[in-house]
Amino acid sequence: MHGRPMLLAMMLVAGLCFSQVAAAEPVAEAPVTAPILTTATRDAALQAIKARLTRAYIDPERVPAILARLNSSKARYRTDDPARFASLITADMQTVANDTHLYLRFEPEWYRAATAPPDQAAIAASNAFEAQHARDFNQGLVETRLLPGNIRYLKIVGFFWNEAETARAYDDAMRFLKGGRAIIIDLRSNQGGDTNALDYLRSHFFAPDTLMTTLITPGSPDVQVRSQLNLPSGRLTGIPLYVLINHRSRSAAEAFAYTIGQFKLGELVGERTEGAAHFSDDTAVPPFFRLSVPLGYTQDPIGKRDWEGTGVSPTVDVPAPEALDTAYDLALARLLPVTPAGIEKDFLVWARDRLAAQRTGYAPTPTELSAFAGQYGAAKIELRGSALWLIRPDREPRQLNPLGAGGLFEAEDDDTFRVKIGNDGLYLLRPGSPLTLDYPR
Repeated sequence: MHGRPMLLAMMLVAGLCFSQVAAAEPVAEAPVTAPILTTATRDAALQAIKARLTRAYIDPERVPAILARLNSSKARYRTDDPARFASLITADMQTVANDTHLYLRFEPEWYRAATAPPDQAAIAASNAFEAQHARDFNQGLVETRLLPGNIRYLKIVGFFWNEAETARAYDDAMRFLKGGRAIIIDLRSNQGGDTNALDYLRSHFFAPDTLMTTLITPGSPDVQVRSQLNLPSGRLTGIPLYVLINHRSRSAAEAFAYTIGQFKLGELVGERTEGAAHFSDDTAVPPFFRLSVPLGYTQDPIGKRDWEGTGVSPTVDVPAPEALDTAYDLALARLLPVTPAGIEKDFLVWARDRLAAQRTGYAPTPTELSAFAGQYGAAKIELRGSALWLIRPDREPRQLNPLGAGGLFEAEDDDTFRVKIGNDGLYLLRPGSPLTLDYPR
């Protein structure tokens, strides 16, 4: 975590870099020759790094061991390649500290911006770029989906914050989720971001003014993070919640999952997260480096701890690619017993059966598909390329997708319409409909 508001100084989203630590100058043309380190600049950089660690690192007891590692590895650092130098320094510091918010990066553009005199035009241009970057990713809220059975899904790739603009995007997303019978929030591979967005999101799952966490910086007053008093979209309490995580979920993404887990507000489905809980600031190290040094830590009000170095454990441990289907299955299983008979239950059963069929992984062979083709009374099943099509009188043709074994198919354009192809003919199915032979063979 980077300071307050940053949990992560550099957030990677779809291969793009996003930073709110310092205003950037306009991008300069690439130099003709790559920057190189000399013995003098390398030694000066190493001294500056050690001085910053001694003065500011969150865990003073580990500093001597980190410094000893840096001193013993000086021969290894004898390179004129600044990127390699930064990589070696980072590896040694993290090996001792086990802290992924402690790192050195070769970032000459950031260094120049951080050390240059304030330039209001450059700051405005940088802010405009970051705001547009957030818009390009819809403030990190990249996908909403209505799953059969009225399970609402939201994918968040990173935590941006562009004041009211981001808040409005979250308000819209929260209103969408609020209409669901269960909620799935996908934070797999979410690398973190701005804590304003994090706090706005998790406030929706708490009563107003609830203490969610405390930020502790040695030598400074503690900062309590409490849920917001007013939320335009209302609260999302009382709705079954499932949060998807994996080993690449870190920082702010971990903070959300950790809070949900500690307060037992929902299930965490997937893999243990990275374990990056500290918050830090960035220091310019001559001649062209960016040094991140953790300054503080978070403490939840229940366990009085955080997830630094250990990660956030899932409550349902499954491989990351299976997390969505698993959460969906759990939501359906939870809702079915408490849903009275009727159309809502019919749709839940319909969704459960669909998921069960898909999870078998069955796919008909070309020979099997060909065997299904043929005339069924007034209807016809036609093989076009590698797909079957249902042809009926006075109806548009519909492509059919296989849904498990047993001749069951679902319409490509309508997940509430299925066809079961039997030896005796075609059965057309809708949620709650009886199994009736519609087109005898």
